[in-house]
Order: sequence, then C-alpha cells, then structure tokens
Amino acid sequence: MTQNGFAYFADALVFVHGPRALAEAARHAELCERAGDMETAARWRHAMAHVNDLAKKASGTKQKHCLAA
Repeated sequence: MTQNGFAYFADALVFVHGPRALAEAARHAELCERAGDMETAARWRHAMAHVNDLAKKASGTKQKHCLAA
C-alpha cells in the first residue's frame, strides 16, 4: 500500500471507529501476528502510525466551543 493508501485507510478507521481507531488497528495487528501473518500485521502497525499522526494533528488544532465568550 502506498503512503496515500495508508493515510486514506487511517482516515477511514477514524471515521468508523472514532477514538477507538488506534485500539482497533492494534487488535487487528495482534490477531495477524498470532496467526503468523507478519506482513499484514506490519501493515496494521503502519496504519496505527497514521492514526497516531491524525490524532496529533487533531489535538493541535483549535476547537471552537459553543460556550466561548
């Protein structure tokens, strides 16, 4: 998968799973490792890195609050 592919996949994970996206990717990586599929597990770990990047970017943006004066 290309870098853009991982970025799109990470976006989809966050869209579907919200704040649990990272845990979901980690769960899949662990399941693949247990099954002996290290290549797919590595792809899930790569997706985890992109989800982390998205979380860092989101935490760095200013949020608008309804009750802000």
